[in-house]
Amino acid sequence: MDGIYTDIEKIVIDWLTRHNIEFQFQTSIKGGFFELGGAVVDFLIPDLWLAWRVQGEHWHRGIAPEGRDLIQREMLAEMGYTVVDLWGEDITNKTNETLTKAMLGEEMLR
Repeated sequence: MDGIYTDIEKIVIDWLTRHNIEFQFQTSIKGGFFELGGAVVDFLIPDLWLAWRVQGEHWHRGIAPEGRDLIQREMLAEMGYTVVDLWGEDITNKTNETLTKAMLGEEMLR
């Protein structure tokens, strides 16, 4: 897969590819970042209605990012997706456990 992605996104891409799981990367929904209430989902697994959001600690901590993430989570859930937030530290240190749980629509406990 060619493109621009972070180190933690690359780990997820490699894991999904190794497990032959079909996914869409960086999918824009309801106008993406350009529309209020829109989102760009890092990984959609359409067959299972899963929306995985890779959360790097730098960009997703704090009142504004957490508020935006909550609004996006609610919008995706209303569309029928199970939203799973994948934190960089978990992806890096517990890859298989984190992504196996994510396939079940579960998140690592924080």
